[in-house]
Formats: sequence, structure tokens, C-alpha cells
Amino acid sequence: MSRPLVYLALLLPLALAACGPSERDASWRGDAPKAPADPAADAGYLKPPSLTASQAQPDGAILLTGQAQPGSAVRLGSPTGETFNATASAAGVWTARLAPSSQVRLFGLSMSPQKDRQVQSLGYLAILPDGRAAQLRPGVSAYVYGAGSDTPRLLTIDFDRDGVASISGSARAASSLSLRIDRVARGAGKADSQGRFHLAVEKPLNAGGLAFEIAGDSGEQTVVVPVNSAPQLSAPFRALRAGPSWRIDWPAPGGGVQTTLILDRVP
Repeated sequence: MSRPLVYLALLLPLALAACGPSERDASWRGDAPKAPADPAADAGYLKPPSLTASQAQPDGAILLTGQAQPGSAVRLGSPTGETFNATASAAGVWTARLAPSSQVRLFGLSMSPQKDRQVQSLGYLAILPDGRAAQLRPGVSAYVYGAGSDTPRLLTIDFDRDGVASISGSARAASSLSLRIDRVARGAGKADSQGRFHLAVEKPLNAGGLAFEIAGDSGEQTVVVPVNSAPQLSAPFRALRAGPSWRIDWPAPGGGVQTTLILDRVP
């Protein structure tokens, strides 16, 4: 995956902030912190806006709730031209109601605390048809909101065209974890204090149906997912079903395509 620069999003209606080269390269090499980066990481002296919850409503609509600078104008912008605007309350809470959809939707999230300043959230928000939400992050595995689990659960797999990959999931807080792919050890680490983990995959992935096994102190999970290189994008992004997951191919900062697999809920 290319060394990320600040991405001037020609495909999206707003620019997206990218992580610095040292953070991105360390994530793929495997020497970055194992816990996922805070989706609301600091941007200058202001934290960028963030999502805190995504909930499907009885009528199929999706209610998004998030945090932003109190009183700031908040904007969700999609490459399809769909936009939502909100104003953060005095407590810094914003909400947006999305109409029902059978498709995955991507949004850039930004706020304007002053007329002459805009602060962007890192990456893209992916909203799934069932109401789940994930933050797609350049050069690192995605973060799925509201998906805690005591038993180890694999939530996302990210990889580039060279097969360089990382995973994320949930498990018992502070528990030790190991990753095997097709029964070969490919990574190890620990869940953070919130029960979230991020592991860089040792060695690039091969193409094919791969069995990912995540194991920890409180159990294990095995899931088989199809892995193959993303095609050239003829649209701002591509989203489709791929085995037990939604697959999203999206433009990586600095060029190339990053693929994010968001795994289905475990019954």
C-alpha cells in the first residue's frame, strides 16, 4: 500500500484526513500498538467529529448519533452526492436520520466550528443496510461500532493489492490473543481495556478462501472468507457481499485500493 499523504478527495465531496507515514507504515509492519487507534484522535487543537452509535429503527431508517464541538455545523457527505447536515448541541451531540437502504453507504464526516475552519474525521464512515457502522481507516483495519464480545470475535479484515493485511475484533478486556490463518500462526497481541484488538497479519495474504482463527483466554472463532485483489475502481467505491461479510473496495490515500471486509454478526 502506498505511503499515505493528505488525500485530496476528488471522489468525495470533502477531503479526508490521513494518518502520518510513520503511523501507517508501523501498522502494516506489525510494530504499532495492537489496540485500534481512537476514532476521535486529535486534529490540531480540536478533536474531529466522531460517531458514537448507529441504530436501525423500526421503519428501516438508521439513526446516527455522534460527538462534535458544541454548536458546530456537522456534515456527512457521500460520493453519490447524498449529504446530511446537523448542528451539535451545547453538549456536543449531533444526530442524523438516514432513510432505509439495501446498499452500503460511505460518508466523509466533518465539522465547521467556525466559518473559516473545517475539521475532518479520519477515513470514511461505512453504514451497512442492517444499521451497523464501521470507520474505514487508511492503512489499518476498520473499527466497528458497538460490537463488544467476551468471546474473541473477528470483526474486520483489511488488505491491499499486495496482500498486506490487518484485522480487528473484540474479546475479553486485556486478554491475550493469537491469530492463525489456514492453521499457520500469523500474529499475536492483546485486547485493550475496552475489549478491542487490532493485529497486523504476519506475511502477506495469499488469494483464495482463507480460514482465519482468532483464539484467546475466553474461547476462539474460525471464519472462512474469500480474499482476492481488488479491481480498478470505476466508481468512487465498490461494495458487495463476499461470503460471510460485506466487502468494500475504496481508494487509499496516495493511490491504490484498500479492501475492507466487515464480517456478519455471530448469532
